Amino acid sequence: MIGLVLLAVAAEIPDTRLYQEALTKHVNQQGGVRYAALSKDLTSLNRFVEQVALVSPDSHPALFPSREAKLAHWLNTYNALVVWAFAQDYPAGKTRLANKFGQLSFFFRRKFTVGGQQRSLDDIETNSIRKAFGDPRIHFALVCASASCPWLSTVAFTPGNLEAELEQRTQLFVSQTRNVEKDSVTGRVTLSMIFRWYESDFGGREKLLAFLEERRPGLTANGAGKTAEIRYRPYDWGLNEETSSAGTRTSAGRTATPK
Repeated sequence: MIGLVLLAVAAEIPDTRLYQEALTKHVNQQGGVRYAALSKDLTSLNRFVEQVALVSPDSHPALFPSREAKLAHWLNTYNALVVWAFAQDYPAGKTRLANKFGQLSFFFRRKFTVGGQQRSLDDIETNSIRKAFGDPRIHFALVCASASCPWLSTVAFTPGNLEAELEQRTQLFVSQTRNVEKDSVTGRVTLSMIFRWYESDFGGREKLLAFLEERRPGLTANGAGKTAEIRYRPYDWGLNEETSSAGTRTSAGRTATPK
């Protein structure tokens, strides 16, 4: 019993600066990750993942007193674990998401130690983030290492910057034609598959369109004053990797299979 008490007293919130160091050194402004370099420079990220394994808002709620502290931690945890997993296995695992089996294995079956519990990435996303906070903007902050994902931010989430970062990541995603595009001739709107998979998180189709209209005025109406036709772009599961030459991402096949 004494040992457990001492452990509880000694517990500290994971040091976000360790994760920030990895982001600063190995992620570019377009969200491309330098996995090759990161795989040889994992000391800081390893330490952050080790700390995440011991402490979470579930295991030590007193360390995360606010909504912002909790959500910032879970977003950092998810993104850091994804990047860490790919960097650890690089380059062997770089195409692991290229098919449905690989996606199922990585997001649903693989377990990570988080706050003393064995958790899958889907469990963290679904239960600790989506259901717990009910904020659709998290879909523009969570990054599953694919090319069609939101760009990975070079800034770690903190309680102080969370709200501004969520708005910034949302506006960035919605402003990119790869995610939201309107045909100037037909009025047809093509959206990222993220909007289809998680439509319910926005409150349904009508509220989703209102969400997009607020950030892209004139997007959802066609020339006849009716709601624009909506289509969805196939998801690119290629790795969100920066190439050594052009500084852009590589791609390893497409599929419309959801996360």
